Parts: sequence; structure tokens; C-alpha cells
Amino acid sequence: MKAVLIMYDSLNKRYLPPYGNNKVVCPNFTRLAQCCNTYDNFYAGSLPCIPARREIHTGRYNFLHRSWSPGEPFDESMPELLSQAGIYTHLITDHCHYWENGGLNYNTRFTTHEYIRGQEGDAWAGTAKDFTGNKYGKRQDSFNRLLEAEEKDHSHVRCFEKGRQFLYDNKDNDNWFLQLEYFDPHEPFFAPDRFKKLYTDSPNQVDWPEYRVYTEAEQDMVDSFQTNYSAVVSMCDEYLGKILDVFDELDLWKDTLLIINTDHGFMLGEKGFVGKNYMPVFDDIANLPFFMYVPGEEKGKRRKSLCQTIDIAPTLLDWFGMQKGKHMLGKSLLETNKNDRSVHECILYGYFGMHVNITDGKYTYHRCAKTKDNTPLFQYTLEPAHIKKFMSKEEIKQADMHLHDEFTWTDHVPVMKIPVDERYDRKKYYTYSNHAKYGDLLFDRVNDPEQLTPLHDEQIEQHFTAKMVSLMKENEAPEEQYVRLGLQK
Repeated sequence: MKAVLIMYDSLNKRYLPPYGNNKVVCPNFTRLAQCCNTYDNFYAGSLPCIPARREIHTGRYNFLHRSWSPGEPFDESMPELLSQAGIYTHLITDHCHYWENGGLNYNTRFTTHEYIRGQEGDAWAGTAKDFTGNKYGKRQDSFNRLLEAEEKDHSHVRCFEKGRQFLYDNKDNDNWFLQLEYFDPHEPFFAPDRFKKLYTDSPNQVDWPEYRVYTEAEQDMVDSFQTNYSAVVSMCDEYLGKILDVFDELDLWKDTLLIINTDHGFMLGEKGFVGKNYMPVFDDIANLPFFMYVPGEEKGKRRKSLCQTIDIAPTLLDWFGMQKGKHMLGKSLLETNKNDRSVHECILYGYFGMHVNITDGKYTYHRCAKTKDNTPLFQYTLEPAHIKKFMSKEEIKQADMHLHDEFTWTDHVPVMKIPVDERYDRKKYYTYSNHAKYGDLLFDRVNDPEQLTPLHDEQIEQHFTAKMVSLMKENEAPEEQYVRLGLQK
């Protein structure tokens, strides 16, 4: 038995033809929907990038206890469990955050792994020119692009080539899992010119948006973001098609599970927002594209059941005939893929320290902090790191040095309890910060799919509040989460 997971970063489902888009050039996503089943109510769990990847390993939420986090020593890791059971696992990725302090300890859970350099501000191209002490960001990206001037050198293309070669090399081998993971279409929206020409003949250099609300007077800039994002999505589509060609050529369809997913969406002017992280977690960000093919089963169908990222690990383990980890709360989707069997009545999702969100597929309810300054708020970890750097000595000194061992999901391994507020809406470059300013939000997804008109219905809110508390208990949310959200446990 074999399995392939193809993962993208920041893929907005509303830019794909299988989800109703008729403007973005994506013939191979259309083809994919014919080869697989398409899921309409698949959701993120923990956001953004690395929190989602921790969920793919552990099959449980990250965001109630931790923000952006390295893998922890006590984590049950799906690829590691597979390797221990004799299933060969391999990671191929150009996702640069895996090689930063906040994203460590995930690649090493695979049997083997390969890293393709050059995305975003990856500290790759070495030059001292114009250096002012800024180690990351646009300066670094500009030098990285000099090494990717030809399409064959683009990190996405190099990542694809490694994936294709793995499939050829292992076509006659059995019992393996490949995770082929692309950073695209995450910003900056850098694609070869031929993909941009699908949408415009004008020079279009604004491809790294600032996260903020844009005014009507700035619509030209938003249009530029949309154009460049569409170009990157079309690039993703073309190279996805080449992988599907390999599946056809080698007849991998006969024995290979295929999953295509993303970690979260990205807003490109919807409701005035550009980016992610600082606004309420609208469906543009949380309701994700998801496709799955199971050999021998029907394909080309729609699946309406409520599912999310924590379900991926149990699904892959089930495919290889293994039980899920004892602390995994996600559910296998093999039966869902077969007959649309429901596995969740409601699900939670969100960012650490911001709105806690819940949906049953019909309504979404977003609950914000009720306490001044959103306190108390702690992170529980043995790996004290932020996204790109370690937590400071001052932050760690504030930790409750009585190590906490009350969580069953750590197997009662003691962890540090650190009062570190790493909410994304606190960062100084987010003009529209503080998630609580938006208040609680309730939306009817059926009658208001764009989530433009919040409802005010106390009975429905009370219903979802009770469901939220129940799921938080199931996930062993720490006491302070109930306090800051104004919930009775």
C-alpha cells in the first residue's frame, strides 16, 4: 500500500474551478476533481502554517495550548508512527519555516527528507550587499530570486522534480508514504512570467502584500495582488497536472491513496482584508480545499461531511492498517470518502489567543476575549521558540518553574507554562489589530456564504457556546482559556 499527500500553503478554495471559480486557469484542479472526491466542508484546525502542520502530525488541536511551535518530544507523530511500523516515509518540501527555530523537529520524524531552498525570505542566497542587519524578508527574497531566474530553477519546480523522481524510483516498491509539500501559493506571489501573462500583459511587480485593510482607492493594488496570486495558483495547477500524469503513466491509482490539501486560505480583498492572522477567521481562511482518492472506490463525487486537518493523520494511519495514536482526536475519513459518513457534529478552529471558532457546517460562531488585555494567557511547551527565534531569556524567566504535568495528551510529561502573548493581531505592522474589536460573530453559512451579515440570535449563540465548552473540555483546554473567553466550564 502507498500514499501521497500533496500539500500547498495559503490556497484559497475560491480560486479553484471545482469550487466555482471560472476565471483562474486551473484545468488540472478540474481534472483532479474528476480523479478524486471533493470536500466542501473541510476546515482548518489550528492556524497558521506550522500550527497546522503540527496537527497533521498529531491529529489534535494545537491552538488552545500553543502558538507557532516546534514539534514537542511528547508529540505523537503520524509519519514517525508509520516509520516505526515499517512504512517508509519521505518528506519533500520547499517550505522554509521547517528550517527555522519555530518549525523544527517535524522533518526528522520522517524516515528521510529533502529540502528545496529559496522561498520567501529563506536565508539562502549569500551576499553582503546592502545589508543593514535585517536577516529576513524582502531583501533576502530579492537575492533568492536571482538564483531562480529560469523556470527550471524556481523552487516550486525543483520541489516537483524531486517528487516526480521519487514516484519513478519507488513505483515497484510497496509500503511507503510521500509528503510532497509546496510553499506556494503563499506570498510573495512569485511565478514565471508565462503564468502572469495568462492574466495581464502589463508589468506587475506588486506581489508581496502588506497585511492590512485596503480602501476603495487602493483597488488597483488589490487587483495586482489577485493577478499575481492567480498566476501562482496556475503554476501550482500545471505542476499538479504533471504529478497526475505520473499517476496515469505508472498506474499508481490501483494502490495509492492520494490527498491534496492546504493549511489555510488567504484573503485578497474580500471584505476589504488582505492577508491572514489579524482579522476574524472567515471561511475565506478556514474553509479549505480538500481532495481525496481511495483506490477501488468511486470518484468524482462531492462530500458534504464536516472534516478538518486533525483528521488527516488518523486517515493515513487507517489506510496502512494502523490504529490512530492514543491521544489523537481526529477521525479517519476513509468511510467518509466512501459514503459521506459524518465524523464530527461540530469542530473548533482558530489562532492561539484570538477568537475561538466553532462550526457545525451550517453556522459559524466566533467568540472573542472578554477580559481586559486578553489575559490570562499561557503557552505550554518544552521547546520555547517563536517563529524565527528562540523565546527571550526575559520571557522564559517569567515561566512558572513548577513544571506542569496535568495534561494526558503529553502523557503527563511536565511542560513549562510561559506567559507569552504571541497573538498575531498584536504585531505592530498590523494596522487593524486586537481581535476583540470585532466582538463575537455569528454567521449563517447556508444563506450568507460570504459571511457579510452577522446574525444576532441569543439562542443559537448559547447552543454553540455549550458545544464550544464541551469540545474545549475534550481537548483539555487550560483553565485560563475559559477565563479569557468568559466561559463557564
